[in-house]
Amino acid sequence: MTKTHFFYALTLPDETKELLQQTSERIKTEFPFKKWLHHDDYHITLAFLGDAPEEMRQKSLENVNVALAEVSKFELYLNGMGIFGYLASPRILWAGVDPSEQLFNLQKKVYTACEEAGFTLDKKPFKPHITLARKFIGNAFQLNRMQELADISNRTYRLQGATVTLYQTHLGQAPSYQPIATSSLI
Repeated sequence: MTKTHFFYALTLPDETKELLQQTSERIKTEFPFKKWLHHDDYHITLAFLGDAPEEMRQKSLENVNVALAEVSKFELYLNGMGIFGYLASPRILWAGVDPSEQLFNLQKKVYTACEEAGFTLDKKPFKPHITLARKFIGNAFQLNRMQELADISNRTYRLQGATVTLYQTHLGQAPSYQPIATSSLI
């Protein structure tokens, strides 16, 4: 039996997902990755819960809703593309966002609400990004060439942070992430 995982994420507007899908299409051929995410799966992870028992998951939902009750919508700006892992063979290809105090505050509220529900969460610093692909399988990854093809580094793309979603993973499916519950910002 495959384990399922749950996570909270900032939901991206459809226009942003479409833009990132078009960007992925421009670079796919020259930069092959084992898995390209379905555009409906694009998000910014706020807290990864892992295998979440129902009772704890429900408590986290209650806590998150309370924590976000007076949080306002805010604007973010896409800011280029990058990788995690080795330059020659990256693990993750991502789109970034400009640093945002509102986003960091939102992540902290969601993270704390989940800890208060009993979850032990990753202690690594929050690095907001939107995963586009995983596991480079080509011969020679060239970051500069990929950024040139992607063509989002020198442009300003605005998006609104308006909804936090609890997702459940369904590995092997496309899209892989099923929305379970949402919390709208005011």
